[in-house]
Amino acid sequence: MSSLQQLNEDKDSASASLEQSAQLPRRTARIVRFSVAVILLIHASLLLDCSRKNFVTVDEAGHLVAGISHWTTGTYSMYRVSPPLARMLAVVPVFLLHPDTKGIQPVLGLAERAEWRCANQFALDNAARYLDILLVARLAGILWSCLGGWLVYRWASDLYSYRAGLLGLVLWCFDPNVLANAQMVTPDVPATVAGLAATYCFWRYLRCPSWSSALLTGLVLGIAQLTKFTLLYFYALWPLLWLLDRWIPRCVGNPIFPFWSQARQCLGMVAVSLLVINLGYEFQDTGKPLGKYVFTSRSFGGEEPPDVIHSFPPVNRFQGSWLGAIPVPLPAESLAGIDRQKFDFEQGSYSYLRGQWKHGGWWYYYLYGLAVKMPLGVLAVVLWGLMLTLIGYPCRGRLVDESFVWLPILAVLVLVSSQTGFNHHLRYVLPLFPFAFLGASKLAYFFSPQHWKTGLLILVLVLWSIISTLAIHPHYLSYFNEAAGGPENGHDHLIDSNIDWGQDLLFLKAWLDQHPEAHPLGLAYYNVIDPRVVGIHFTLPPPGPINAAAAQGSSASQAGPRPGYYALDVNFVRGSTFLAADGQGQFHPIPLHEYEYFQHFQPIAKAGYSIFIYHITLPEANAVRQQIGLPPLTAKELSSERVP
Repeated sequence: MSSLQQLNEDKDSASASLEQSAQLPRRTARIVRFSVAVILLIHASLLLDCSRKNFVTVDEAGHLVAGISHWTTGTYSMYRVSPPLARMLAVVPVFLLHPDTKGIQPVLGLAERAEWRCANQFALDNAARYLDILLVARLAGILWSCLGGWLVYRWASDLYSYRAGLLGLVLWCFDPNVLANAQMVTPDVPATVAGLAATYCFWRYLRCPSWSSALLTGLVLGIAQLTKFTLLYFYALWPLLWLLDRWIPRCVGNPIFPFWSQARQCLGMVAVSLLVINLGYEFQDTGKPLGKYVFTSRSFGGEEPPDVIHSFPPVNRFQGSWLGAIPVPLPAESLAGIDRQKFDFEQGSYSYLRGQWKHGGWWYYYLYGLAVKMPLGVLAVVLWGLMLTLIGYPCRGRLVDESFVWLPILAVLVLVSSQTGFNHHLRYVLPLFPFAFLGASKLAYFFSPQHWKTGLLILVLVLWSIISTLAIHPHYLSYFNEAAGGPENGHDHLIDSNIDWGQDLLFLKAWLDQHPEAHPLGLAYYNVIDPRVVGIHFTLPPPGPINAAAAQGSSASQAGPRPGYYALDVNFVRGSTFLAADGQGQFHPIPLHEYEYFQHFQPIAKAGYSIFIYHITLPEANAVRQQIGLPPLTAKELSSERVP
């Protein structure tokens, strides 16, 4: 028998093995299919309820108008720091509501992030039905997440067993980080799911190489690249996985697919992915020479950009070199988006971790974030699965298969942890979550009579995680595990989108409707959308000096704290800098540490876990003013002016 015939038989055997792993007794198969459907239905119901109750988040507002802009103007400059596919799919049903889009005007230049200005204008122009528009756009995220759950189930079943598939599905569907991000018009869950789908296709291709499988994998890889630039790491990781897949069988003397035949298929895979990327941008300026780009980042520009982004000079480190003459096989906006994202990391900004602010970030930020934001039971089973993999326990899969599970986790962690210009969002590591659940799913091996004690412990850990997650419904974005003190104390560890992204505005509106005495209201809201969209009337809280010397003379009496009702996002309470609406139609930059003086007071209520509501009396205000060196206020003085 020739080696090629032997290889074909091995391919057929591998294919048959995959098919056999999916075959179950008819009654068991029906139960499994029913269980999968029920779990996904519960998952979708949770997400739909969250989509109705949570207000638009910061990035979500920008992605919403950017997606509309892509369809209506045919340009891709708005929100260029991430590819357009996820938001374009999300806004398709929005057009059935015939929204007013005249305020969405993209800017083709590199300087302005026009999505933020347009987001607020779009919300004001469609205030009466903005929540309906938002809900319709969020439906796509629910579908993406259900697809992600099914993929985890399918791949875990192929790797280990149908029990592992069900365990992986449960871990995905009841993870608070998945639930938090899947309800949004953001690319994080679409990128996570598309990345998982592409890697799964590549894994199946290596089991049974063929041109049809290679072309399908290239198609899905291209779709994944149209969701988030982070997934560019596939082009570095997949060759390593391919070499491992070839080297390990050779070490044990098994036949392998001819090298050059497979190399041609892999090159075809890459070519198809590039074709899909270009289709996603309509081939706009594809093939533009590298030397004719205008870059903003030091990595591509080769010069230190000035402090003011709107005045940076046109720079390109490749001009005049042989590299500058090479046509780029990508749309111009794709490369411009990568450049602008790199610029943001190079510029850096202030980051927060465990009560500490600093310019830049920490290499261990995401490891710490995973430790406090993942349910403890899930952390336990993931680390347990890793340990069993390392020690070669019987439930471990083939070395190549386990590499497909754990190497993407390592790659994502290394990639994002190397970017220390700023640390704000744990969602940057969301693409590793399904692989972590795959690694943990092998623990279903213990769901058998001979291992019932271990299986019971695993079941307890999983149920504990589910209960911990559902206990804070629908506030999954603010989830922190018990070791971190729960969502009530999450801001001691992380802020920004890890706890507060403007999602709790509707809960504040409900509280204000029940407490008409809380007027006038001072509100510092962390979002690019004016709260007047939902009918909240307010002014900005008085500024608070960092020390007494910062407010002398007549300005001292206007500085906070002052008596009254106030509502502040916890980001501002912790000293964050951002824009905030002033209640008069304008947005003002809030300096770092501006509203930290509210930490001296105890909130009387909270909207969700992210908006703190205060009622400060005159004695309380004066007590704190005395501590920070400000003159006390008098009732007579207050009665002669309008109190916020």
